[in-house]
Amino acid sequence: MRIHDTRLARIRQSRAHKGLIRHGGLATSATRSLLLVRQLHCRTRLSRSSTALCRTWCGAATVSSSTAQNTGRTVQLSDQPGLIGRKGNRMMEKRGVKVAVGSVLFVVMAALALSAAEKAKSPVEITVVTDRPDAMYRVGEKATFAVEVKLNGQPVGDKEASYQLSLDGAGDLGKGVLKLAQGKATVSGSLDKPGILRCMVWYSPSGERGLGLAGAAYEPFKIQPTAVVPADFDEFWNAQKAELAKIPMDAKLEPVSQADDKIEVFKLTMPNIGGSRIRAYLAKPKGPGPFPAILSIPGASFSGISPGWATGHAAQGFLSIAVGVHDIESGQPPEYYDKLRTTALLDYPKQGREDRMTYYFRRVILGNVRAVDYVTSRPEWNKKHMIVNGSSQGGGLSLVAAGLDSRITALASNVPGLCDHNGRAFGRPAGWPRVVPDGPDGKLDPKILQVAAYYDAVTFARKITVPAIMGVGLIDSTCPATTNFSAYNLLRGPKQIDIAPLMGHAVGKSYTAMKERWVLEQAGLKK
Repeated sequence: MRIHDTRLARIRQSRAHKGLIRHGGLATSATRSLLLVRQLHCRTRLSRSSTALCRTWCGAATVSSSTAQNTGRTVQLSDQPGLIGRKGNRMMEKRGVKVAVGSVLFVVMAALALSAAEKAKSPVEITVVTDRPDAMYRVGEKATFAVEVKLNGQPVGDKEASYQLSLDGAGDLGKGVLKLAQGKATVSGSLDKPGILRCMVWYSPSGERGLGLAGAAYEPFKIQPTAVVPADFDEFWNAQKAELAKIPMDAKLEPVSQADDKIEVFKLTMPNIGGSRIRAYLAKPKGPGPFPAILSIPGASFSGISPGWATGHAAQGFLSIAVGVHDIESGQPPEYYDKLRTTALLDYPKQGREDRMTYYFRRVILGNVRAVDYVTSRPEWNKKHMIVNGSSQGGGLSLVAAGLDSRITALASNVPGLCDHNGRAFGRPAGWPRVVPDGPDGKLDPKILQVAAYYDAVTFARKITVPAIMGVGLIDSTCPATTNFSAYNLLRGPKQIDIAPLMGHAVGKSYTAMKERWVLEQAGLKK
């Protein structure tokens, strides 16, 4: 198997992968690329009652790139299947470019698994897949989505289903009725510019709606951001950090008992802007160190964090800090958080969005800066490695941290939120939390749009030069892939991206494996 590494790499069938990787395009950036391709199969099944809970599917191609000029080179590939990184998957190098191909078959259930009762209420199963396993296309090429609909495990026969094509969930690029033949049909479409073509299919027997999704990526490494950089962006954030620097660190540590006698864990609180407090956990191996450091930032929730956010990395040899997004107590009864959900934390990602000084994430972002202040002041820190990582909300805030703080040495960001807040103004999706509403004239509210520009992770990504990895799901409706590529394409350091064609808003198995290995390598802990 050969890949000619040009601006758009072309994959051809090999005898070892016949039927696994079809003739098709795999887009790369204009930089030198490490291409890791995995073929995964998965079915998607969603009912009306579980759509909000069940956003996780698995699939995947993995494409990685680093910052060196692409010179159009030919690379030999190993035909040995297997998970990337395993000894059985041989990798060959030529002229500084690495390419590996592996395959694996598995199914990942939804992030919140359906109970037996829920399954009984969800008899519709809809599978939607692209005609290319990697779901990568050139602009102008036709993508064909194969659809299969089952009811109680059996093809529905000659029925009708509905479909809609969109630009990664934004707008309407075509919709209609599918005439199913023995439960099967196809839908075709194309894009005339870089982006994600999403196909959504639904079938509603007896009022119970089943939903299936697939995404086709059209030259995604050419997707350009919509985020507008304010003229005083740097001035604003430098002023915020200066204000934070005036606040004494005054860290309060409280030991936390835990089962692993090889690490130490502490509950940590520190003052933050506006009289608020930072709530965190610090964990480290016993002993004086020195240790590499890592900051973990959680995804969206209405609760505090637990020690587990920090202990896992401590067990690996890190000086580990995990910072909560909210100024609330951890370890409280469920009723405590249920009340916060409908009171103080109600719609918190949009609180204070009318002014850049009052927006909710101002305190959060500066809290992460203070966390780095604290960790890098500890005598156990090795003074070399300061990694940041997170998913979803945490993925977006990790981008912000890496772009705002020069002490960060590496970044791991999975399905990041807070990207391309003004995407809807360009007919594209906006990233979570879709902070900019429509104004009275039906257009994006100009005042809030201006505020959001200071909090767009894409703008922070422009400043990131350290090594980075990212995970993306092509059918992510929460943090759409388009918004993720907007940030990824601006990263200026060595970078890798794990693309899962049939994954929604989730932490993919392949990304997890890549991240675990990569983080240890970045910290100098890889044996």
